[in-house]
Amino acid sequence: MNQAVRHLSVFEEDVVAAPGAAEPVCAIVDPKPGVCLLIANVCADLGIRAHRFDTVPELIAEGARLVPDVIFIEPGIDGRDGDEVIPALAGHGFRCPIQLMSGLNPVLAEEARRLGERRGLTMLPVLEKPFRVPAVKQIIEQLGLRRDALANVHVTIGDALKYSWLELWYQPKIDLRGRVFAGAEGYVRARHPDHGVVPPESLFSGASTDEMLNLTKHVMTTALRDWSVFASVGLPIRFSINVPMVALEKLSIATIVTQHRPKAAHWPGLVLEINEDEIIKDLSLVQKVEKELRPLGISFAVDDFGRAYSTIAQLKDVPFSELKIDRSFVANCNADRMNAGLCQTIIELAHRLGSKAVAEGVETAAELRALHGMGCDTGQGYLFARPMPRDHFLRLLRERGQGRRS
Repeated sequence: MNQAVRHLSVFEEDVVAAPGAAEPVCAIVDPKPGVCLLIANVCADLGIRAHRFDTVPELIAEGARLVPDVIFIEPGIDGRDGDEVIPALAGHGFRCPIQLMSGLNPVLAEEARRLGERRGLTMLPVLEKPFRVPAVKQIIEQLGLRRDALANVHVTIGDALKYSWLELWYQPKIDLRGRVFAGAEGYVRARHPDHGVVPPESLFSGASTDEMLNLTKHVMTTALRDWSVFASVGLPIRFSINVPMVALEKLSIATIVTQHRPKAAHWPGLVLEINEDEIIKDLSLVQKVEKELRPLGISFAVDDFGRAYSTIAQLKDVPFSELKIDRSFVANCNADRMNAGLCQTIIELAHRLGSKAVAEGVETAAELRALHGMGCDTGQGYLFARPMPRDHFLRLLRERGQGRRS
């Protein structure tokens, strides 16, 4: 059993529903482990059991036992096309919605979808590759399959701030050359006193601009404070946090940093990550603010980078210390030629611009080897660790440090 399959097997055990619960099932038919893991991770977050199959016959063999609630399938698997895959699904009598995933000619994918409808299958609009996590999450939620216990728990940013429910969790970033910790990205979590940690989307759903600004200020000051905690035990690593574009317009980030930054001379600074889609809307603002904050040790990273390649490539004054390769491109980059080419191109662009290339969502050892061979600087993802509470992350770093010294 290869590493990717082992990952998925363990993952499935982690999302077993409570006895008596009506547990939805998602079947994923695609030989590419990266795609399967991306969908399976979304399912885990939504309380759905995911099962992976390499071929349609494997799915059919288990179909009666599993009775899937949704099927994600690549119609071009095993050298087959929709003319073979769709009749096989229809012949088995699947009645659940079927989501075609295709990086092929969109006309052919649409023909396969229509063939499914003519055969009496419930066909969803084609999902074109590469796709991102939000696209999969939206499909599952629109189907009403979400069953996690916290699906209906809603916590506002205002309440989370008022009652001190917010926590900053950290996911390690790994130097792919030296295989050592290179930093960590901070993620906001809200811990309700009765329900525990609530889904992030519950916290951000319907948030106002003022709430997002207050949250950004809180996260920034927390990250600056937490750095001193890590440094006090000999772990002065660099943190990065996500900020919305509106924070650059309406927050005095320079004042926040000046008031709360660590006084230590070896403080490595703070990285502010902004989503690619937001950056492109006002690139000049990012350039202006970056020049103001650079003397204070603040740098910027493009999050979920890939689609804005042509725009960033034309810049003469690049305000970004990192280009973070979107995980839809990282997925299966060891075998998928298109994704491998995209990753290689972004890595080369980052180096030409004097920035670091960071791979998001590294899930398998094969992806890691491929990225290392391409010259990628840094990686983060479930292969290394999931985001974890600060104290857990601190303990992890201590244990790793002791292991190296022993």
